[in-house]
Amino acid sequence: MTTPVAEAAEAEGTPGRAEGTSRAGRVAGWVETSLLAIGVVLLAVSPKPAMMGDGLARYQALIELLEQRHLPGTPYSMIGPLFATPLWAVGRWYGNTQIWLVQYNYLLFMLGLGAVHALLQGRLAARPLRRLLLLLVGASMVAAHVQDFYGEVFTVMAVGVGLLAVTLPDTRWATRAAGWVAVVLGVANTPGTIVALGLVVGVLCLLRRRLRYLAALPVAAALIAGEAWWRFGDPLHSSYAGHGGGATVMPYSGEPGFSYPFLLGLVAILFSFGKGLLWFTPGLFLPVRQRLRDAGPGLWTVWLLWATFVAGLVLLYARWWGWYGGMYWGPRFFLFAMLPAALALAVRLEPERASPWANLATLLAVALSVWGAANSLVFSQLRPWTCYENNYHLEALCHFTPEFSPLWYPFVETPELTALQRGTLAFYALLLLWLAAPLLGRLARQVTATLGAHRDRLAWRAWRW
Repeated sequence: MTTPVAEAAEAEGTPGRAEGTSRAGRVAGWVETSLLAIGVVLLAVSPKPAMMGDGLARYQALIELLEQRHLPGTPYSMIGPLFATPLWAVGRWYGNTQIWLVQYNYLLFMLGLGAVHALLQGRLAARPLRRLLLLLVGASMVAAHVQDFYGEVFTVMAVGVGLLAVTLPDTRWATRAAGWVAVVLGVANTPGTIVALGLVVGVLCLLRRRLRYLAALPVAAALIAGEAWWRFGDPLHSSYAGHGGGATVMPYSGEPGFSYPFLLGLVAILFSFGKGLLWFTPGLFLPVRQRLRDAGPGLWTVWLLWATFVAGLVLLYARWWGWYGGMYWGPRFFLFAMLPAALALAVRLEPERASPWANLATLLAVALSVWGAANSLVFSQLRPWTCYENNYHLEALCHFTPEFSPLWYPFVETPELTALQRGTLAFYALLLLWLAAPLLGRLARQVTATLGAHRDRLAWRAWRW
């Protein structure tokens, strides 16, 4: 037996329901569009904390450049912050630049969502496209990243949308050119990601038997070197390698830079309770090749390039001494993983034939993703201070111990919630119910069918002492 929510959510696209499908499809479209709108509003109206860490450093560098006319010595790239100049101008007009610039990453995310919708409209069916956008808003870790002036959102949106533009078939030349420009700008904003770009263009060359994609590498390198020359007078200048990147102390007895044991960093990035991608982007680990190929042309290639970029980030930061991203909610350096994770979940939620174990894996991934999104918006400022006392002496507890992980710490110490926070949690509960109901319905039918097939074995009369 399925619930009314499950029937409404699953009926669209189900053969044999001609009259009901249209009605159920309209209801599903209205519900998902409403949930998407509410999620977007909640991201906008949730109180933003004071700027901190790298976000504050980037803000101060932009102010130094635009107001004091002095080239900043910050180790972080100024490419992303420079695109926030219009917001700075508005802030100057109203007398408070910080409250305007703190909205920058939120606006970038909204522009990125609009670009994803525009590029995939007509190439991906309406239902999975809505779900992709809904998952990015309400089932990803983006909420913790749109509340400050950090640089990850610019790189994610520029590279992610850019790769989408250059990969999808039948796009115009101008669209592909703009996509490559965005990719190069996004990589230059985080120079280390040129390693991930190298893997991506290598995969593109193999898939399409063209070497021209390699040109993106020297262009990105030239932009990185050009900025270093402009600010420091040396195209090879790199002050970030010896910088803490927002972290305060080293997590082990080593030196700053790429000195962390590679294997330990790899395992920690993938599986640690406080920063591991398995817990924060579980959709990334689900098999989706055939589903994406059936969903639309070019979608499997898009997912492959996105996942390859994530793999490049993992390989890059596995040896970085501050792989955990400092005192920050979740795996800060790996925000990009939300793109392939959301796309995977969007197609796996479609009502196709799947085994009970596949449906159960999708259900668990959806539940964990929605909880992570709710946690990042409501509890991101709830910190177990035991990890940070005595000059961060026990910081590793927050990275590796479940009860100190930001995902589970709210169950250990539940704070007093405001009315807005309670309403936000209610929204995420409704979102989870909507996304999980079809999966629960499928699992219920499969379990019922399995029990029916073994009815004789399970009957009490068949049992003897």
